[in-house]
Amino acid sequence: MWRTFGQEGAIERLSRSVAEGTPHHAYLFLGPEHVGKKTLAIDLACALNCEDAKPPCGTCRACTRILEEKHADIHTVAMDNSAASAEADADDDSRKRRTRVATEQIADLQHAASLPPYEGRWKVLLIEHADHMSAEAANRLLKTLEEPPPHVVWMLLAESEERMLETVVSRCQRVDVRPLPVLDLERHLVEAHQVPDDRARLIARISRGRTGWALTAITDGSLLTERASQVESAIQLPAMTYTARFDRSREMEAQFKRDRSTVLETLEQWTMWWRDLLLVKSGSADSMVNADYDSDIREQAQRLTLEQIRDYIGRLSQAKQDLEANVLPRLVFDSLLYTMPRIARLAGEAAPLTVVPSGENGA
Repeated sequence: MWRTFGQEGAIERLSRSVAEGTPHHAYLFLGPEHVGKKTLAIDLACALNCEDAKPPCGTCRACTRILEEKHADIHTVAMDNSAASAEADADDDSRKRRTRVATEQIADLQHAASLPPYEGRWKVLLIEHADHMSAEAANRLLKTLEEPPPHVVWMLLAESEERMLETVVSRCQRVDVRPLPVLDLERHLVEAHQVPDDRARLIARISRGRTGWALTAITDGSLLTERASQVESAIQLPAMTYTARFDRSREMEAQFKRDRSTVLETLEQWTMWWRDLLLVKSGSADSMVNADYDSDIREQAQRLTLEQIRDYIGRLSQAKQDLEANVLPRLVFDSLLYTMPRIARLAGEAAPLTVVPSGENGA
């Protein structure tokens, strides 16, 4: 049985190709991070090698070994998420190599593709972060996609096809994996996973319909804890002095060197926060993501102008693009934190807040 929920159109097409014995030689699974792309790809790998009459069964030897990541014919590569690669003293080539799917990784998969399946019927070669392949790696992969070996299926996972080589995209069958409507995901969490109504509503909303994130959150409390920490930092940062912001920037730089994905997720959460501010300011509060912080959002929105909010959302977007392009992290974080509008407390008042223009030094 397919573990993937809410992608019926994609599952129907993939099931039909498996049943007819005519899978495409390469698939491109497109969708946002944590939406469930890898789960769907692994489901397809199981279906291709399943020993049951109705694949994927999830319980036969082949399915079990694939799900346990022990199957000899399933090979996976991904971008190195640790940003030890992005250290300031690393040269440009070194930093780019470690924040991309590298040529050496594609070469390893090509070698695997040249050998016949050892344990199952189909060999599956899965590339996570395929939109982060180096140009050399993408061109090398293209040669294999142009002359695909038999009984080999390539599966590329990506957030954006715009960052990929057009000729690679054109040789793949596209599989869109979209976020679910929040109400549908909430209902699924309640009915299929017995999550209490209030908790299901919160998780579905803050997951933004990303099934993978939501299903992980119901079993791994650290996701919600981390999210709460990210939201608290979004609340506190506008009131920080510039000296405190400098310290925070250094902390983010150090964390980025250890784990890129956590910092990028923080920036995404900050973006959601500032979009919530925009929604409240525009009279559309019902669409807020962080509805459990309603009073904090309304308080900040009241003290900021629409122009300030829109401008900072743009700065957050630019910061993420700069990090993707391997701009020096220290410069990105310094600029991002120093240009955040400052909401300062008036002397002698604990609660009232006023906006200090972002160019003023509040250290």
